[in-house]
Amino acid sequence: MKTALVSFGILLLSSMGFSQQMTEILGRPTNNSITVSVLFDSSVDVYFEYGTAQGSYSLSTIISTCSAGEPTEINLTGLQSGTRYYYRTRYRKTGTSTYLASDEHTFVTQRKKGSTFRFIIEADPHPYDKKGCWNLWNIALANQLKDTADFMLDLGDTFGDDHNPFTITNQEEKQLHFNCRSFFGKACHSLPLYLCIGNHEGESGYYLLQTPPNNLATYATLWRKYYYPNPFPDGFYSGNIAEEASGIGKPENYYAWEWGDALFIVLDAYRYYTANAKPRNWDWTIGKTQYDWFKQTLENSTAKHKFVFAHHVLGETRGGVGVASLCEWGDVANFEANRPGWGGVPLHQLMVNSKVDIFFQGHDHIYAREEKDGLIYQTVPMPSDSTYIIGMRDNGDAFTGVKLAGAGHLRVTVSSDNVTVDYISAVLPADETATSKNGEIVYSYNSIGITSVNNSTDFYSENKPNWTLFPNPAADYVNISLNQPTDKDLLVQIINIDGKVVRQVAISGRTINLKLNDNAGHRLSTGVYLVKLFAGGNYVSCKKMVVKSF
Repeated sequence: MKTALVSFGILLLSSMGFSQQMTEILGRPTNNSITVSVLFDSSVDVYFEYGTAQGSYSLSTIISTCSAGEPTEINLTGLQSGTRYYYRTRYRKTGTSTYLASDEHTFVTQRKKGSTFRFIIEADPHPYDKKGCWNLWNIALANQLKDTADFMLDLGDTFGDDHNPFTITNQEEKQLHFNCRSFFGKACHSLPLYLCIGNHEGESGYYLLQTPPNNLATYATLWRKYYYPNPFPDGFYSGNIAEEASGIGKPENYYAWEWGDALFIVLDAYRYYTANAKPRNWDWTIGKTQYDWFKQTLENSTAKHKFVFAHHVLGETRGGVGVASLCEWGDVANFEANRPGWGGVPLHQLMVNSKVDIFFQGHDHIYAREEKDGLIYQTVPMPSDSTYIIGMRDNGDAFTGVKLAGAGHLRVTVSSDNVTVDYISAVLPADETATSKNGEIVYSYNSIGITSVNNSTDFYSENKPNWTLFPNPAADYVNISLNQPTDKDLLVQIINIDGKVVRQVAISGRTINLKLNDNAGHRLSTGVYLVKLFAGGNYVSCKKMVVKSF
């Protein structure tokens, strides 16, 4: 019997009207070409017009026939490098004579060295379970489109549902991957999409071995490739050259390319372990072949900037720097004994030796910026967390450095001598306040250091607390004490697991003894809460509080 999670998600997504007249997904941009995956809900004849000026199209593809509900990949070729193009889709329903035209969209080919450009990163939209709010993801995607970036990387936990890995069907996997086209289609017609595999996609080496080809990993890989054009080695991109069985061919799961003055490397943290479904310690691996390719790609690149992406350090752990010294990722002392013949250099040290600027990961549903040995570990928030606190509540303790709650995406601007990373907020209209707006820069830093912090955001730093909360865990009451005096009006909010403010109290003086009741006078239920402090109407910081039973 299937769990309610997948079945409910599929039925509800279907009921929301996800039948689509047309979606366009851009992928595999190069110096002289780009791929468009186009899908219609009716059988059509289709071709593309494109050119370098808005509204003027000097080039076109040949006419292709698209069957209803089946994506067709069409390559736009003969392009010039470092050039912005405009295109539109021309189509006619089979059996008719008049071609209709889509809205005009745009893309840019590989930037030349010395160019300045932007790219977007999101992670963990989770549209298939209760963590992900579809309306908020749509808002985040609209924000991304406004950034006029060259491309977007999605760091996984996007399509899959591995909560019932041994009973999920091929048709259910198809539906999960199909449903996401309606989301990506709102932005990726002008924002080429790169996919990184997450743990919930289920594309693991362990699942590949279960009753092949009838298993989660095979279904997921085939449907991902069917609906989304990810890179494969072709002279512009390097990556996995293996040809896999069960009709998979090249799995399009890890790859690298250069753009402007930057090297981009996307790793697959899941396909090469086989011991169990959720490996720990040295059971986890990226595999010798991927490791050798990763090492060679780093060492052979002369790019001024290097960025590495994976769903998460060690695949299934929590945190960034806190686990970066462990096992295959960073245990220098025990590496040779556990990975004989690999050369004795863990993944973290490979990146440090090659002067990687930033390692980007998802998985923990939180914004966190940490640093180890000169390498920035940047964890990417969810674009779709309508509670705005899931990651902070569940995983905040696994991080040091800058930790921020909220939802949104990262916008990265790259020039020859600088990299700027902006955290852009996504906020539902009903949740906007004077101090919390959609599309704002929450936090920003560059190669020099922090450039700005939006004081309305959840800037969470236990390293520099200006107030204390005790006892914690608490049963009947909690004390809130300021470590320094202030002349500002103070306000405390207690927020439950659903993101609802259950208690709001003004503070007079530097200390308050707060009984653990809600605004109606009822005792708070046992569980985890966030306590937010405001001063003069501006957000200061938040702390996690555990309410226990008497």
